[in-house]
Amino acid sequence: MMLLDLICYDCIVEQVDEGAPYNKASEPILTPFEQVNDSGIYEVKCSKGHNCKTIIDNIDFEILFEYGLNSLVDGYYRESVSSFTSAMERFHEFFIKTVLRAAGMEFDKIDITWKNISSQSERQLGAYITVYAQTFKKAPPILNTNKEIPFRNAVIHKGKIPSKEEAIKYGNRVLNLIEASLILLKIKHPKEVKETFKNYGYRIKAESKLEKNQKESGTEEGFAIVNIMTTIDVMHGRELNENDGRKGDIECRLLNILDRRNPRKLMLVKDDPTKTGKKE
Repeated sequence: MMLLDLICYDCIVEQVDEGAPYNKASEPILTPFEQVNDSGIYEVKCSKGHNCKTIIDNIDFEILFEYGLNSLVDGYYRESVSSFTSAMERFHEFFIKTVLRAAGMEFDKIDITWKNISSQSERQLGAYITVYAQTFKKAPPILNTNKEIPFRNAVIHKGKIPSKEEAIKYGNRVLNLIEASLILLKIKHPKEVKETFKNYGYRIKAESKLEKNQKESGTEEGFAIVNIMTTIDVMHGRELNENDGRKGDIECRLLNILDRRNPRKLMLVKDDPTKTGKKE
């Protein structure tokens, strides 16, 4: 089961109102957990009994890959392969839309263009190969047509139940393919990567839905925004810091996920712990 560690908006507001962290020390806030969903909005009930909402600032392929890792931890190897595959397909979509954005297209026009291939995975892969080659002047690394694609098809379309070793091997391959391409894309089009992430991520949709609900109800409600530190990370990639705790292959990530399922606490801090003297 994939659980996201979130934050309680009301707990944070209570401590800030009392002067933390600038006028008094903050108290530990027990991190609430919730099962992943597709809306990006999470109803949080914390240990103090607060009921509030939290929005995640992530995009679909980040969460889908993490879902695959959690499936591996829980022994659902077929589901892990399916999730890894979905993550890769949605990354291809993100890549294509980012490059179109870099070419000067508005997002509404990009959406119209994508609609023509949105239900056809083979066309999406073809578009990704073409756009990647145009962008980097070389063919993209993709799944092997003799081994990895037949394996994926057997699992997803023919009911094959893979072993743990097969699922891990496939997951590592997908991880390497996505990260290698994503890092190049962030170097080539950093501005457009951020714009595309913002436009298609969970946050913008969730905020729009909550704003609509508030207008209809006439009641203002607070919510928190949190970025889930996923293995594949568009905005805060693990390649940025050699000491990032998310480093390593699938096996390393599985150990990290098990550790993150344990209860944890949040502390409000006055200073950025990584940059002495810089205020948050």
